[in-house]
Amino acid sequence: MAGPDAAFFDTHVHLTDPRFDPDRAEVLERAAAAGVGRLVEIGDSPDEWARVLAFVRARPADARCALGLHPYYADQCTESFLERLRAEVEAAEVVAIGEIGLDYARGPVAPDIQKAALRRLLAACRDWGKPAVIHCRGAYADLRAIVAEIFPPPPPGRRFWGVVHCFSGEPEDAEFFAAAGFAIGADGPATYPKNEALREVFRRVGAGSTVLETDSPYLPPQSRRGRRNEPRAIPEIAAALALAWGMSVVEVARLTTANAGALFGWP
Repeated sequence: MAGPDAAFFDTHVHLTDPRFDPDRAEVLERAAAAGVGRLVEIGDSPDEWARVLAFVRARPADARCALGLHPYYADQCTESFLERLRAEVEAAEVVAIGEIGLDYARGPVAPDIQKAALRRLLAACRDWGKPAVIHCRGAYADLRAIVAEIFPPPPPGRRFWGVVHCFSGEPEDAEFFAAAGFAIGADGPATYPKNEALREVFRRVGAGSTVLETDSPYLPPQSRRGRRNEPRAIPEIAAALALAWGMSVVEVARLTTANAGALFGWP
């Protein structure tokens, strides 16, 4: 991948997904050619953690990871799970806990179980000093209540408590989380022509609270809709935000990369 002067930072990828097995090296080469110099790989269930750690340890200059428990698996949030998570997140390569959160649209676990797990996981983020990577779908009201319960704003001695990944809520939700000390994740849907409401979210919170992410292999931008996503899509997302904010893509890259460095403690 690219050197330390590369412009872009992809804050959320799943490159250990089997869909990348045929050409993972080429995907990383294309990311570097697009100026994506850093990425955070997500391990959202314990079954993935070893593979995720091996992936980032092979790329110490360019990759870090988050380890967590997707809300699809929230019923696995036991005391023994939390003990294992605490041991794993002490590794230097682990810069966040995630993804964790609430999913009432597709999640197979009952909302009450999801909420109980999220409270425990967010309290762990707070107490262990690790940023949270939060997934939310169809549950923003409950997420707002839990965040307000767990995290005192502003974060002490840091800019962000975490990030609301792949934000899909209302502008008022985004403003709430930004004020509470969370970054807001911008993905491929921000490039869709009919998604003006999502671009309004990022106009409201501004570049100071935004990070870029692809969620690869999911959520391709407009130019790749219907195909597997890759980190090389980050400049297309940046270009959509540059238009929304009335600034250059270079400035978007500078600001969002600085935000990502502050979020993950990776300057």
